[in-house]
Amino acid sequence: MRFLHSHKTLDPEHQETLSRSFFQGRAGKEVQHCIQCGTCSGSCPLAHEMDLGPRRILALLRDGFLAEVLGSRSIWMCVSCNACLTRCPQGVPVSDIMYALRVMSLEHNLARREFKMPDVYRGFVRQVEKRGRVSESRLAAGYGLLHPSDMPGRLSLALRLLRRRRI
Repeated sequence: MRFLHSHKTLDPEHQETLSRSFFQGRAGKEVQHCIQCGTCSGSCPLAHEMDLGPRRILALLRDGFLAEVLGSRSIWMCVSCNACLTRCPQGVPVSDIMYALRVMSLEHNLARREFKMPDVYRGFVRQVEKRGRVSESRLAAGYGLLHPSDMPGRLSLALRLLRRRRI
């Protein structure tokens, strides 16, 4: 099986430890309830942006490809809208599973460097832990410090928002 994102390989022992840890947790146990109907992928508003759709992620997890899933872009694209859970005939909480995968990806440094969403995620979590809420302007400023080359393209949007008193 070939993956577009197999950027890091884990030794078999580390892979086994990660898998055991994931499947002993609540999210890992929920994966086992998936019947592969595809409703989650069909319901996901961002499935077209993912390298692996939700159904494929659940199948790969069950088949033991945890490192590949942790290195995928897809786990960072989930916006936790819960359209998948609402429509799932088995009640599989895909967004909770995606959250658990994000945490594991960061804990084990498996997020690909070219993905910028982990940086946004870290900034979001830091703000919630520190202040109990999120300030979009602080989040954007933190992102800008980490990725200054992205900011010129965002300047016109910022100016329009400022004019409309949205910032």
